[in-house]
Amino acid sequence: MTSPKSIERNQKRIEELAGIFARRGVYLFDYRGLSVPELQELRSKVKNLNAGIKVFKNRMAIKYFAGAGHDQYGRDLFQGPLAVAYADDNFIEVAKVMVEYEKESKKIQLKSAFVESRLMDREKVLQLAKLPGRDQLLAQLAMSIVHPLKKMGMSLAAPLTNMLILLKNLQDKKAKQGEE
Repeated sequence: MTSPKSIERNQKRIEELAGIFARRGVYLFDYRGLSVPELQELRSKVKNLNAGIKVFKNRMAIKYFAGAGHDQYGRDLFQGPLAVAYADDNFIEVAKVMVEYEKESKKIQLKSAFVESRLMDREKVLQLAKLPGRDQLLAQLAMSIVHPLKKMGMSLAAPLTNMLILLKNLQDKKAKQGEE
């Protein structure tokens, strides 16, 4: 029989998982090949993006999804030792870091992800990692707004600039005629 302390501890773990799986991007990966220093290195890369990594017990995740009414995400999804990388704003950048780390080290394997509460398989996560990040998209948006305005400003200034050039040429011509 489980003790009340154990039940309370498990409930806190399930609540923690609820907070993690509520994030915009949650990436499940098999971490079996990683040593502790390598996991710390990966954690620091992810932490630089205001994200995190958590190792959890599969049965806690199964209990969380069963309690949330999502039994379809049960034992099939949570097999073997799994960890999650999670983020809100920078979830695409975290996907890029995870895919890059997987390619470099060959010690982790991305399994699946929950992106904006939708389950994605490994292939879709790899496609997601190819998308430009939030900062890059914002820069592209800014350029798409600024560039036409800049061109319009130059177009509006062109007649005035041409008039000034004509006046300067006329002034130079009259000065040259006055010298002769």
